Amino acid sequence: MTKLVEFRSYTLRPGVRPAFHRRFVEESLPMLQRWEIDAVAYGPSPQDENSYFLIRAYPGLQERERSENAFYGSNEWRSGPREAVLADIESYTTFVLTLDTATLESLRVAGREQLNTIEAAMQRNDADTTTTDRERLLKLNEGYIASYLNADVNWYREHLAEDFVCIESDGSVLNKAAFLVDCAKGPDVASYNLAETTVRVYGDTALVQARAVFTRRDGSRGTSRYTDVWVRTTANKWTTVSAQITRSAP
Repeated sequence: MTKLVEFRSYTLRPGVRPAFHRRFVEESLPMLQRWEIDAVAYGPSPQDENSYFLIRAYPGLQERERSENAFYGSNEWRSGPREAVLADIESYTTFVLTLDTATLESLRVAGREQLNTIEAAMQRNDADTTTTDRERLLKLNEGYIASYLNADVNWYREHLAEDFVCIESDGSVLNKAAFLVDCAKGPDVASYNLAETTVRVYGDTALVQARAVFTRRDGSRGTSRYTDVWVRTTANKWTTVSAQITRSAP
């Protein structure tokens, strides 16, 4: 017995492959299975860090055309992961071969073994990246505080997202432009020292929360708690999109 086997190779946008793989495993693959499409093998390609592949098998050419037209035209796909998947793909190529069942099953086993190896490596890299991200975010947080104390508008201009929003302790809301104007006036405290800082990384989003002890210009002391939201850009740079501050009463 033979089957028609479709080989599809994707070139992804730089830096998106881990998220693309997670989306495929969690959303696209179960959908293919529900539509009874045989996904023989899939995963990150060892060719380079932006390559991904998908191998599917069909009884024949007509069945392939019918099955793929139905799948890609379905509301489940078009209203589901389609937009996010296509946004991550720069280009792809497809070719088909006729393979006997024994060769197809060998390809399936080899693909599974390779995927297990690659996913184990990705998990190790994710752990290393998370540690590195925490270190980077801690330094960025220190830079955020130092720039506040030194009225360093240029630092904020570089590290705040264009749609940045800050909710001040009095409830006022500042956009990036207003925040920069406020920063240029200089700090309203004589000193500001971090007492504790926590960093939690969720993929390309992170929360930096801290408690600080500060001294006002009149000599009174107070405490401050804040939460900053950071996101990773496509250039692997962290930028702040939101900040919220709560201060104790004088």
